[in-house]
Amino acid sequence: MTNMSNRLMPIEGTAVKYGEKLGIIQSISESSGKILASVKWFNGDGSKVNLQDLTCGFQRNMEVRHKPLSYSQKSLGCGNVVSVRIIGNREQVLVDFPDKGQQIWLPYESLKFIKGPKLRFFRRDKGAEDAAERFRLKSLAHAIDTWNENSGALSKLDIDPLPHQIHLVHHILAHGNLNWMIADDVGLGKTIETGMLLKALSQRGMARRILLVTPAGLTQQWKEELQNKFGFGDFRIYGENFTIDEPREWGMYNHVIGSIDRFKDPEHLMKLMHAEPWDIIIFDEAHRLSRRQNGMSFDSSMRFKLAKSLRKKTDALILLSATPHQGKHDKFVSLLELLRPDLKKEIGTLKLNPELLKEMLYRNNKSDVTDAEGNFIFKGKVTKAITVEVDQAFSAFDSDLQSYLRKGYAQAKSLGSAGNAIGFVMTVYRKLAASSAKAINSALIRRKVRLEGELGQLFSIEGLSELDQRYIGELEENFDYSAKEFFDGEIALLDELIAKSEILLLNDKKINEFLNGIVNQVLNNNLEEKILIFTEYRSTQNYLFEALSKRFSHSKVELINGSMKHQDRREAIKRFEGNGQFLISTEAGGEGINLQKNCHIMVNYDLPWNPMRLVQRIGRLYRYGQKKRVIVFNIHSPGTADEQIIQLMYERIGEVVNDLSTVGDEFHERLSDDILGEIVDLVDVESILQEATLEGIYRTQQKIDEALEKAKSAANVQQELFDHASSFDPNDLRGGFIPSVEHLTSFVESMFNYLGIQVIDKTHSGKVWQIRVSEELQDSLGMRKSRWDLTLDRVIASNREHIDVLDLDHLLMKHMLEVAKSYSFQGQTASIQSVELVTGSLFCGFLRWQNNQGVRQRQEYMTWYVDSHGDLQVNDPRVLDMFKSEFSSSIYTNELEQNKFHFKCLDISIDDKLAALSSKWMQPENYEVVSAAWLTSDKP
Repeated sequence: MTNMSNRLMPIEGTAVKYGEKLGIIQSISESSGKILASVKWFNGDGSKVNLQDLTCGFQRNMEVRHKPLSYSQKSLGCGNVVSVRIIGNREQVLVDFPDKGQQIWLPYESLKFIKGPKLRFFRRDKGAEDAAERFRLKSLAHAIDTWNENSGALSKLDIDPLPHQIHLVHHILAHGNLNWMIADDVGLGKTIETGMLLKALSQRGMARRILLVTPAGLTQQWKEELQNKFGFGDFRIYGENFTIDEPREWGMYNHVIGSIDRFKDPEHLMKLMHAEPWDIIIFDEAHRLSRRQNGMSFDSSMRFKLAKSLRKKTDALILLSATPHQGKHDKFVSLLELLRPDLKKEIGTLKLNPELLKEMLYRNNKSDVTDAEGNFIFKGKVTKAITVEVDQAFSAFDSDLQSYLRKGYAQAKSLGSAGNAIGFVMTVYRKLAASSAKAINSALIRRKVRLEGELGQLFSIEGLSELDQRYIGELEENFDYSAKEFFDGEIALLDELIAKSEILLLNDKKINEFLNGIVNQVLNNNLEEKILIFTEYRSTQNYLFEALSKRFSHSKVELINGSMKHQDRREAIKRFEGNGQFLISTEAGGEGINLQKNCHIMVNYDLPWNPMRLVQRIGRLYRYGQKKRVIVFNIHSPGTADEQIIQLMYERIGEVVNDLSTVGDEFHERLSDDILGEIVDLVDVESILQEATLEGIYRTQQKIDEALEKAKSAANVQQELFDHASSFDPNDLRGGFIPSVEHLTSFVESMFNYLGIQVIDKTHSGKVWQIRVSEELQDSLGMRKSRWDLTLDRVIASNREHIDVLDLDHLLMKHMLEVAKSYSFQGQTASIQSVELVTGSLFCGFLRWQNNQGVRQRQEYMTWYVDSHGDLQVNDPRVLDMFKSEFSSSIYTNELEQNKFHFKCLDISIDDKLAALSSKWMQPENYEVVSAAWLTSDKP
């Protein structure tokens, strides 16, 4: 006893040596002060031996399982013996753990000899009576876990990821290089793709420290998206949620969002550069990182210098931009060099070698993306322009308003930069007048009250520029600059405008056309039809709310805007999708809402100056899941000066889009949606409209045409380059073991049975399980909750607060996966009854690759079916379908030589696959056969 007190005690199953004999310890006992080990020798004999006389019996290629010294430690799992050594008078074994990608020296006493899948397969070990079903569940658990690791698609997401989003994440992770520009078309979900990528990297342990750099107005939006949709609750905004006084304080913040314009400031940049390196850095709206070439030198903006400085702090950089080229090749090249400095020489000759983009740029188009069944997601839309003719009263008011605006703009111009705020007020009034008679009336009244000294608070134009862009429309209508007149006689002119605007409200032709024309027409076709109404301003929103409530009752009308809490907006949407009929939304209110399930009709009560806003509005309905053709009504009054220009702008944009969308003699509808997003993002029409009052309609038309021609040219150049980028290819996903809903459902229900979980009831067409959990399982989970309502359907869970999504972040799902994957669950080998396949062998396992520094970059879970002739199929669709249903055991018939032959076929296939998917970014690491089975048609 004394001699052993400072050494580890071998465990049952440890391989030992006594002289030349090798064996396995069966048990340990004490007799007459001696510690004796009962050993089963490999020659079949057994005997008791003094433990002090035994030495390490592990030999190369033996399969072992690690047992920790105490309950507080976690087992390292199963591995293979590589070597044995004696150091410090202790015997140690070098074990290769393929799942961890590590080789670790361990005391031999902590290792247990096991029979792995290969040895069991050769020895024809059929396992327990239910080995076939355990085989299936073990393989499914590994497949589910690995697919989530490679795509992030099964994690805690408040979204239903689309194939193109899943493919992008899988493509980037499988490539091995984590430096990419994601240039998906507008509306295809770059935020979702980014969140999924971060989730998948976190699953791999490769994204502990994340830095996200965004435009100033989007920091809060990103924080909300990452928290609400992906469960990243620990992102903090630099300068708003926290500040740094000393470099060591960065250690408290691993998930950081920051404004690009705040970080570029020298003081903040210096603090940022003291932070530890980041696992990944992401730049949103990356086209704002400008560096222009002047002759042989470069003029870099402070934003670009920020990005270049941060490039040294990470090995993984992601740039997000729907329009990275913008017709400026030197700027585009600078972004690529920032992304891949190792390819600077090759990037310099990009025009000669555009195929280089496939290694660093990924782009999806609306016209190409499909759902899981291969159907095109975007079904098409119809846009109807509703013209409201102006009467004499409105013409008189508009004439006076134009006079007021000209005086305001003239005064602003005379003051130089000091007059910018006055010019901004004038521009806002023009937008309000185009929105509704009520909006401009309210603004003019507020302005007069301000001048009379009855409003104390003034808003800053600088403050507006820092705000979230979603809220600009709601906030700018309350903007004012001064309590003094902008120009002499302003109060008198305001009195006239207010009086005339109130006359307009007595017989508002625009709201009458909306109610009596559009709404009545829609409801005549279907009394239950739901209508989404967009406006840029709160005053117009309230005006519409009162009008609709008066005619249809308050219970039928809901509104959402930026001042509402997230929960209040969700409840309003829920009421609209229930018994409601009208939902009135502002830009801020509509951000991120998805209404395609219950609504396909939209009315734009006003047309935004920024056409990208219109594209984003339509995107609330025109998205995946919309079963009907989307109908969009755009209301405008071309009789007024500003609305005439707005109509002209949208008409010209439509003409350019139609021109670029015509292939041969045919108009390509889905392609037009791609091009519309590109064009409106490439052209700065808003700045042209701001100058329209002073320049007149003819000059404004010229400027619009010039801007659109430049945008058209830039779109053509950009598209030629994008043709060489990586993009969604559904065939890339079809060859893998991708767990379907049927796989997940079958796995869950079978694991309920194995864990003794009682299914009390199934509701929602079988998609929701009401279960009861035993006290023993509650203890294993570390929580006290006996009743659960669970589903795999995120849509159902989002509409029912008491129902949990059984995703891979759920405690119970994690437990089920761990149990099924464990060695003690068994299922390493089985004899399986097969109907679809002829007699043969089925193997399941991992292929793994690492980078040139030995860090794992990729692993794929695969199935191999070898028929009786030795023909092998990888991830055979028939095999994958088999896993959707319970496996039954069969009679074993294979002979040893046939088993060895099938395993040899497997080895050859694995080696070929490891070689085929290797690159300079990824080197073969290892492979691991998790389970092996015999397939027969014979019943037991």
